[in-house]
Amino acid sequence: MTYAFNQYSIIYSQFLNDSHRYYPSDGSPFHEFWDTTTAVTGWTSGFFPGVLWNLFEYTSSLQTFQMATDVTEPTAPFANITNTHDVGFVIMCGFGNGYRLLKMQGYDQIIITGAHSLATRYSPIVRCIRSHDTPTGYVVIIDNMMNLELLFEGSILAKNQTLFDIAWQHANRTMYEHFRSDNSTYHVVVYNETNGNVMFKGTGQGYANWSTWSRGQAWAVYGFTMSYRYSRYQPFLDKAIGAASYYLTRLSKSTDYVPYWDLDAPYNSTIPYQPRDTSAGAIFASALVELSQYVNDSEIKNRFLTGAKTIVDQLTTSRFLISGNPNYKLPAIMANGTLGPYPSRPFDVALSFGDYYLTQTIVRLSKLE
Repeated sequence: MTYAFNQYSIIYSQFLNDSHRYYPSDGSPFHEFWDTTTAVTGWTSGFFPGVLWNLFEYTSSLQTFQMATDVTEPTAPFANITNTHDVGFVIMCGFGNGYRLLKMQGYDQIIITGAHSLATRYSPIVRCIRSHDTPTGYVVIIDNMMNLELLFEGSILAKNQTLFDIAWQHANRTMYEHFRSDNSTYHVVVYNETNGNVMFKGTGQGYANWSTWSRGQAWAVYGFTMSYRYSRYQPFLDKAIGAASYYLTRLSKSTDYVPYWDLDAPYNSTIPYQPRDTSAGAIFASALVELSQYVNDSEIKNRFLTGAKTIVDQLTTSRFLISGNPNYKLPAIMANGTLGPYPSRPFDVALSFGDYYLTQTIVRLSKLE
C-alpha cells in the first residue's frame, strides 16, 4: 500500500497539472502517462478516486483524504447521466466510499441522484437495466451487476423501495439468464424489449460465445455477493458461492491463481500467446474476501479466504507489479491487464480498475487480521 500511495501520488500530481481533467483509464507500462478519460466522460473515472479512498481507509491520513476528495468531487455531474449503466461504477467508487467511511456532507444526495438516473434505464418487461443503447435488442452485460450497488444504497438513503425492487429484479433475472448449469457465465444476454424474451447469449469481450470471460465471471461473483449484502436473499448468496467455486476450480487447474483473460482461452505450449488479466484476479479476490464472511461452512469459508490471499500474493510479485520491470515507467500498481477481446483491444497493460480492486482487497483482508 505504500507503493500504491507513491504511484498514485504521481498520478495526483498529473491530475493537478492537467487542470483536474486527468483520470487514468488504461496505459502501457512503458509509457509515463496513462490513456485517460475526464471526470464525466468515461466509465473508469471513478476508480482513481476509489484507489485514494482505499488508501485513506488503510492509512487514515489527512493527505490521502484531501487527495480523495479532490479527485472525487469533479465526478459529481456523472450522477445525472442516463445514457449509460456505468453511473454505478463512477459514483460508488468515489462518493460511495466517501459516504461509507465519513458520511461526507452532500455525498448521499449524489448517490441518490445517481440511483434515480440509473433507474431510468430499467425495463419492467425485461426486468433488467439496459447496459448499452443499441438499435436492435435490449443488451444486458454481466458487468451491470456491479452497478446495482448504487440502486441498493440509493434505496436506503432515499427510503425508496422502488430502487431496491429494480436492483433485486435485475439480479434475479440475471441469475437465471446469465449462468450456465455449471455456474459459469455468459458475458452478454440480448433480450427482446417488446416481450422480454431472450434473443442471444454470448460474449463481447471474451474468447467465444461458449467460453467464460474471466473478468465477467469475477463481476458475477462480486455482484451477487454485494446483492446478498443488501437483500439477504439466499439464492443470491448460493449463486455467488457457485460462481466462486467454479472460478477457483478453473484456476487450480492452471499454473497459478492469476487468471488468463478468458478461462477457456487455450494456453498450452502449442498455442500462440494468451495474456493474463490481473484486473480479473483482483476483482475476484475482493469478492472472495467479502463472500467468505457470509458463508457458514468453515471449509468453504477457508477455501475462499485462502484463494483471495493466494491471488493477492501472486498479483503483488515482481511478475505483475510495475516495479518488477526496470523498463516500466507508468505510475500504476499492476501491469498485465487485458481489456478484451484479445488481441483486438489492449492487453498486458495497466488498468485503473485493477488497481482499485487490488487495493480494496488488501483493505478488506487487513480488517480480518
